[in-house]
Amino acid sequence: MKKVLKIIIMSSMICFFVTFALIIINAIMGVLVSLDYYFMMASSSTIGLSIGLILFNSRRIFSKKLAKKLSKKVVASKKVVRPNKQQTTSVRKRKIS
Repeated sequence: MKKVLKIIIMSSMICFFVTFALIIINAIMGVLVSLDYYFMMASSSTIGLSIGLILFNSRRIFSKKLAKKLSKKVVASKKVVRPNKQQTTSVRKRKIS
């Protein structure tokens, strides 16, 4: 339920800001529309976006978690590393003329 609530809040915030930007743009352009139209548009787009996101993420939201956790197996390595025998590399210096 937390994921569904998170999606609903996120979609309502997105639709609020888009609607607010549309109100400002219409006010600058001189388009006069009542606030009921903006409220209806914001609520319908919030419902639509919420349903769309819930359906899109339905497998992740409603999937059953596996109770079994993978057990970690310790595998012994077959190589024996000897710290006394380290490989050394020689670096040649180039002459710069």
